[in-house]
Amino acid sequence: MREEKPKRRSQLERSQETQARLLNATLEIIEEYGWSASSMQRICERAGVSRGAQTHHFPTRESLLIASVREIVNRYQFDLMHQDSRELTLHAFFDFLWDATFNDSLLTCWVEAMIAARTDPVLKRQVQITDAAAIAAMKSIGVECASGSGLVATSDHISDIVELTIYLLRGMKVQDCLNANSEERKRLFQIWKCLIVECPTT
Repeated sequence: MREEKPKRRSQLERSQETQARLLNATLEIIEEYGWSASSMQRICERAGVSRGAQTHHFPTRESLLIASVREIVNRYQFDLMHQDSRELTLHAFFDFLWDATFNDSLLTCWVEAMIAARTDPVLKRQVQITDAAAIAAMKSIGVECASGSGLVATSDHISDIVELTIYLLRGMKVQDCLNANSEERKRLFQIWKCLIVECPTT
């Protein structure tokens, strides 16, 4: 019996794989070395991709780094879309945001991008657009979660609470670079949840 030859991947599939490897490598390098030290040489070596292949997909360092910014938001939105908001309380949704902040490397990369965007007008515009989309998605899910939590509050009020929570967690992530005290962060975040969700203190 003749063995079937493995199906040859299409040009599109190979291209998508190369792009994915470059984006994954970029996020890893940003987390390890920071935004400014994320050189194309380091990224290509990590991805196992030649410089020629890299320039074919992302002609400049800036185009690759901006693509990585979009990739961060896409991954967050993917995680959010796979959460059944009908089964989540607002309290549980905030726990999800906590996990996304401190049990994942994506926010580290995002903070690096936001800081770099302060002095880079092109990057700043991309970060503004993607950040607005991400926050809007999280606010929408927060409102849905609140509707099943029995909270007496308007949608606008819940949206504001979710947005404030996102900013609080980002600040905690930055502070974590100086003082990695996870227990203290958890204690403070629990106080925040009790204040806004009106849960009993323990």
